[in-house]
Amino acid sequence: MKTTLKLVLFYLLYQFLFGTMMTGLSFIWPISVSSQLGWSLILPAVVMPIHLVLGGYIHLRQALRPVKFDVMLSGVVCIVGAIMCCNALSGLIVLPDWLANDFTSLSYNPVGIAGLVIFGPWVEELLFRGAILPAFDRGDENPWRGILLSALAFGLIHINPAQVFFGFLMGIALGWVTVQSRSLLPAIVGHVINNGLSVMELRASANNMTDVGIQSYSIGTLLFLTILGLGVALIAGRQLEKEVA
Repeated sequence: MKTTLKLVLFYLLYQFLFGTMMTGLSFIWPISVSSQLGWSLILPAVVMPIHLVLGGYIHLRQALRPVKFDVMLSGVVCIVGAIMCCNALSGLIVLPDWLANDFTSLSYNPVGIAGLVIFGPWVEELLFRGAILPAFDRGDENPWRGILLSALAFGLIHINPAQVFFGFLMGIALGWVTVQSRSLLPAIVGHVINNGLSVMELRASANNMTDVGIQSYSIGTLLFLTILGLGVALIAGRQLEKEVA
């Protein structure tokens, strides 16, 4: 637990420091608010992995171990199923989204898109699945303690209510795939897909296309999509277990 708290605090500190730096820079160099936010995501995503490697919390060659195509496919499909399930649930469980305007602004800025879709998934997988998940390992064969606790930390660090709950659920899928594949690569790819879809949804909503959003679906449709997504995740997860056995 001490390792988790320490690493999370360092990550938050880097975000604060670079966010403050970008705000200060805006007084002497014209830079949009969305670009400030984007660089505040990118710069910590560069520094934090260095911190993790130099501190001995993660070994990149081992963490990014190549996996067979079948393992990658099953892992990514498992995560996509979880994405489908969580998106459908978001139509049933509407939570406050304190950062909606910031995320929409980022989704229209190239630097912001890079921060959200590429750099965010990269650093979060290295931190939560690469360093924090193993820190909860007690040496037994049951991985669920590490998966659930790292998912909880992953959800809580987002602070935003709309992200905390669904971040926890996604963290479970990402952690399970990482444990089974013994590599962060499937989780990184799945995380990129999730964030990329979120950017597309934000842009659609900002373009007055909310009528095609998930919350416009009927309760019956949302329940069906929730069960379908969960089923896809479970079947793909089971297939992943067989492939790595």
